[in-house]
Amino acid sequence: MKKIKFYAVALLAMSYGCSDEFVADTKTDGLSDETVFSSESTAVASVTGIYDAFQGEFGGQAGLPNEYNTKSIFTLNKFTQDFIGNGNQDELTSFIINANDEVMGKMWPIHYNGIGRANSVLANLQPAIDEGNIGEELGSRLIGESLVLRAFFYYYLSSTMGAVPLITKPTGPSDDFFAPRNTQDNIFRQIVIDMTDAVNRLPWSYDEERGRVSKGTAYAMLGNAHMWLREYEEAVAAFEALEGNFSLEENFFDIHALFNKNGKESLFELQFDTESDLSWNRNDETTFLTSFTMPNEIGGGGFGGLPTEAFFNSFEDGDLRRIASVIGPGEEHPDENIDISSYERGSNSQLETPLNTAGTEIEPWTNGGRTGYFGIKQWRDPAPTGWGGPRIFGGSNHIWLRYGEVLLSLAEAAHKSGDDTKAMNAIMRVRNRAWGGSAPAPTGSMMDIIFDEYRHELGGEFSLWPVLRRTGDVSGYLSRKFGITTTEEGAILPIPRNQVDINPRLLEPAVDLGI
Repeated sequence: MKKIKFYAVALLAMSYGCSDEFVADTKTDGLSDETVFSSESTAVASVTGIYDAFQGEFGGQAGLPNEYNTKSIFTLNKFTQDFIGNGNQDELTSFIINANDEVMGKMWPIHYNGIGRANSVLANLQPAIDEGNIGEELGSRLIGESLVLRAFFYYYLSSTMGAVPLITKPTGPSDDFFAPRNTQDNIFRQIVIDMTDAVNRLPWSYDEERGRVSKGTAYAMLGNAHMWLREYEEAVAAFEALEGNFSLEENFFDIHALFNKNGKESLFELQFDTESDLSWNRNDETTFLTSFTMPNEIGGGGFGGLPTEAFFNSFEDGDLRRIASVIGPGEEHPDENIDISSYERGSNSQLETPLNTAGTEIEPWTNGGRTGYFGIKQWRDPAPTGWGGPRIFGGSNHIWLRYGEVLLSLAEAAHKSGDDTKAMNAIMRVRNRAWGGSAPAPTGSMMDIIFDEYRHELGGEFSLWPVLRRTGDVSGYLSRKFGITTTEEGAILPIPRNQVDINPRLLEPAVDLGI
């Protein structure tokens, strides 16, 4: 199977190549919408450029922040309270978030950059189809892809920051560059409109190009948007549309395996290159998240992504998701390709004799503010030697949406629409996989059960915090589980201060567009 390469080279971060090899055309003089959308190859490249905006690691467009996936999207896990950072934790427990925080500061410009790319592509694809430059079938598919990608950018913006400006067309010279915020419901209503369109344009799968969004991705995003709008019966219908076209991995541990990129459970994941190193010619197809999550004793440094002891202890006996999510002092890495004893020990190592464990129970690895517990989902590539080593980059993809999450979302939607039998059936499909066969039935209130399943199925992934906020009771969850007092509004992250400085209208009440 060929895997799509996301490689930006020209206008709109255009890229060439949708197979194992790509050809980069670095000549950009005279490029215009007319030339970009004058052929199918360049039109495909322009859509691939939207995907490229998600990587945001190194290089890329001038003026955009680096380390977007590691220090923005991934570190949303800190707000779940099951993961902490290296520094002061007061923000995470008080939810009085500094508007200069890296999470929002990196997310806002990267996401609006991607939205801008999508808007430009969407404005030009249909005219190119009408003029005969692009075939109807391919052009329609590219429109569907662009709608889904724009929806992802808006989903993460609004699920974390609430009311944000809704911009669906390219900005021209006569437009107001100081857009006001629009309501959170406006954002998700637009996603419903776009995904209803996209599901009719996209295929269920691709013969050659792996990594592109599909009809299943659009249905899952449609269901998510309906959930935010509290339209639970519509959400159930959208989630159930995936049945028969996507399925769970038999083994939970295989979901994040390096060999299993774009597996049968995956609905959307960011593509990264397994062949990467620390060089000045590096591209933005690399990520150092593996190095960030490794122990300081063998990695030489790190940032965030630190599981807590409480998270480690929260799993039920027999739940195989625990060892596939987090290891503690004295435990071996469960991936047979990773031997902890083979890593070169740094000067801060606490073990004189290399052991194939993450420290010991007597001497846990806690240097550099670490907890002694280490996330496994992002540490599956054995090649990186750590932040202080000669190879800091890894090639594991970042999974943003998968079928296990969809089933739990189906359970929540079914429960909230009054069908607890359907809800429990969906939950047990996820739990049975987690136990490697037959799981015990959970007890307690249905929403508490669903919260626990979200926590243990998605802990340490990229989608847990938005899912928790989407329930409408994240404040209650934080209170019950962690004794943290906040409100639903208090859990909304602030708009970056530098954006407010540029556009003071962002402080005004959100404008309802009536959609």
